[in-house]
This record gives sequence, structure tokens and C-alpha cells, in this order.
Amino acid sequence: MSSPSAVADEPSPGREVWAGADVSTHVWLVYSGVTLAPFGGIYDDGLRFRAAGGYGEYSYTDKVPGADPAFSRGIQFHAQTYYADLLIGYAKRWGDLTAKGFVGASIISHEISPLDSETIAIGDEVGVKGVIELWLNIGERGWGSLDLAWSSAHSTRTARARLGYRMWPKLSVGLEAGINVDSQGECRMSLSSASGCKTTYDETADQAELLDYARVGAFARYEWGRSEVSLSTGVLGDTFAGEGPVEIAPYVTVNWLTQF
Repeated sequence: MSSPSAVADEPSPGREVWAGADVSTHVWLVYSGVTLAPFGGIYDDGLRFRAAGGYGEYSYTDKVPGADPAFSRGIQFHAQTYYADLLIGYAKRWGDLTAKGFVGASIISHEISPLDSETIAIGDEVGVKGVIELWLNIGERGWGSLDLAWSSAHSTRTARARLGYRMWPKLSVGLEAGINVDSQGECRMSLSSASGCKTTYDETADQAELLDYARVGAFARYEWGRSEVSLSTGVLGDTFAGEGPVEIAPYVTVNWLTQF
């Protein structure tokens, strides 16, 4: 979400386009989107239309039963994932606080090879999606943002918070944290005995925690004119690491945004 204060004294553009990439040890994702303000500027109160999508891949190892039920063997799985959103929303400013809310349709797909019969989040699902985005200017140099999203497609939920400080008018640095959970993660956290949550013959499976799906890091954000680019790096709970306890892995995220 871009800053409404940086160019508040200039005529507000009506379109916002962004693209980015997120990379970690066992997963990567590229994405892009556009937000339109059909009856005013992107910083003005009013109606919004948004379309967004992304594509990525991830790999993991899981146990599958062998010929003898007493033994199991590890299998390497490779997955392709994509999503697409079509949303309508509204933006409203209250002084230093800018809030946006969206609702619409979302499709999320996880195509896994070879077929993993023990996974819930697999195949295409279409569902309802809701998004809330908040931006708060804190004094002359500080700012904070909070982005929340939920989709009934694979029960996917994401949250990201940032706290930034403008060291110079165009350069901000700060800290960020986020959580990404879907139906598979929720099932792993509850260790349900239902097939599709965990390998049912493996009674020693480790229960996942919410922190297994969290990330924390630092970022730098540079603004010029109607555009900005940000680079984030940190660590996340590597749920794609394989069987056994979840590992910690580094991540790098780069985002670019422009308005016109």
C-alpha cells in the first residue's frame, strides 16, 4: 500500500499498478495487480476496483506408506500454485489514517506432483475474498501499515504489518512481520486425525504452531515521483522444508509500484 502523504499536494492519479517477487529456500512466488479509482483520484475517498494475480512453485518431502504398513518412506513433492482476485472496494481517509476495504472473488490453485492424497490444500478452489488495508502517518517521519486478507478458497489467510521511518524524504527503513495460513496449515496446527491433515499412520507427527507460518524481517523503501520500490529480507518458518520439525529459512521480497 502506497503512502498518501508523499504527494498529497499534487493532483491524484487514478490508477495504481504493482508487481513483485517473494523467494525462500523451498518456495517462490511472482505477482502483480492493478487498482482503479474510477470516479476520482487514488488518494481520494471513493470506489475502487482491483484485479491481482500470482504464480509460484514450492517443494516438500512427506512420508507415504510402503508395502508394509509398519514402514514409510519419504517422497519429494513438487507443487505449482497460482491465484487470481477480482475485487470491489472503498477507500476512506480520516486525517493521518487511510483505510481501504475490498470484497470479491478469488481462485487459488495447488497442483501437486506426484499426487499427494494426504494434503487438503490441493486443486482449484473458487471462493469469496475480503481485504482490509490500513496506513497511518506517525508524526513527520514515521508510518505504519497493516494488510489483512481472507479467502474461503482453501481457507487462505494472510496478514502483514510494517513500521517504517523516513531517514530521508524518499528513503524509509523499518521492520515487518507477517503470517500466511491455509487449510493445510490449520489442520497441522490442530493435528486432526482426519485423512488429509497428516499422514494418519504416523502417530509421531509434530504439531505445527502459528509461528511455523510466520515471518519477520527488515525492509528498505525508496520513493520517486509516483513510483516506489521496496526490498525486504528476514526469516520465516519453512513449512516446505520436509518431514519433521519446521525449519527456519531466509526470505527476500522485492516490490515495485507506480501510479498514473
